[in-house]
Amino acid sequence: MYINRHKEFIRKQEYHEAWSISLKYSKILIEHEKNNAYFNLAENIYHQYISELKLKKLKFTKEKNYVQVWNTMINTINHNEKINVCRSAIKLLHQTNVQRCN
Repeated sequence: MYINRHKEFIRKQEYHEAWSISLKYSKILIEHEKNNAYFNLAENIYHQYISELKLKKLKFTKEKNYVQVWNTMINTINHNEKINVCRSAIKLLHQTNVQRCN
């Protein structure tokens, strides 16, 4: 029983750490919100986020919701020409990170 509890504790700790890392990178995007060039930064910041997950040996599969929100934001930016929609995607990413970290 103790082993299962310990595994669940580790899994939960990793989940929260992945969301905290996600929040760190979404803050970078929000800091550059006034600059339209931040759409170009988004993909680089996404790759930095994934690199940090790998470095810390956290799961980063497409099934993980902390990765899904980034993929959704990247897809929106890459496939939508409306600046307001792209800004909203980044804001939604950040809002989701804030909610998951609190």
